[in-house]
Amino acid sequence: MRPSHLLPAFFLVAALPLCAHARHRAADPAPKIHKVEKVGENVYCIFGQGGNIGLIVTEKHAVLIDDQFERLVPGLLEAVKTITDKPIKYLINTHFHGDHTGGNVVLEKQVTTILAHTNVRKRMQTVQAKLEPAKRGGLPELALGEADPTIKARLDIHLDGTEIHLVHYGPGHTDGDMMVGVPSALVLHMADTFFLGMLPFIDIEGGGSFDGLVAQVSTVASWVPDTLKIIPGHGPVCGKKELLHYRDFLKAVQAHAKANAAKSPKEMADTFDKAPWEAEWKPSSQFVTWETLFQAATGKGPGRVVKP
Repeated sequence: MRPSHLLPAFFLVAALPLCAHARHRAADPAPKIHKVEKVGENVYCIFGQGGNIGLIVTEKHAVLIDDQFERLVPGLLEAVKTITDKPIKYLINTHFHGDHTGGNVVLEKQVTTILAHTNVRKRMQTVQAKLEPAKRGGLPELALGEADPTIKARLDIHLDGTEIHLVHYGPGHTDGDMMVGVPSALVLHMADTFFLGMLPFIDIEGGGSFDGLVAQVSTVASWVPDTLKIIPGHGPVCGKKELLHYRDFLKAVQAHAKANAAKSPKEMADTFDKAPWEAEWKPSSQFVTWETLFQAATGKGPGRVVKP
């Protein structure tokens, strides 16, 4: 798909970015951890362990956005059944990380089609090539976009009178990021291009780009309606106010990195004014610290803590 230009995501029709996590297998039943929040008309967010899951319910079907880990699928399906008994037609993977795709291997037997960006399929194939054949599966059957992540792509799904817009703006969190919008409900699932409550992870090894993430978030922030509801990849459901603050935060990190190009990422982190941002974006000593964030911003590290 090589559009001459990509329309501003999905609202034009409606008038209106951890490395690949290992798959988990549990001998004991997983605890009931999933919680459901209604976000818009027939659109829900399901919280659990890993990335936030989206659920869209149409007249005859359901559409799932991401699925967390394999061991949690039974609990996830129980949560879905509290909302609808309609069959899941599409499973959309927003990127390749295991806390968003780990359930694919189970759900592929229960959904009609798995969709993702072409780079998601390629990276999942690479990861699965290292697994025993019996543990492989759940690869997307429909791939959106091209291997060059800078080429924008869009796919519109028309299902039972409901429009669902899949948009790839470019590299950001990874090289296969996809946002999912439901214009009739004014809901946008931004997946891991939006972290709230914790410092964002830019997976440099997975083709991510800090500058690309800034560009993506800035583009979305320039056109979203005031009443938009946003499902971030991690964190609570939010809206335009939080998105604009996130954009400003990313731009502040970007500006500080460029203004202090001669310094190390640690020195950048030590001299960055964190006060305006630290209430919403907190570091994790086990995942993303201020130093690793500046490593990603300068291309001098993987964007996360690497354990020896």
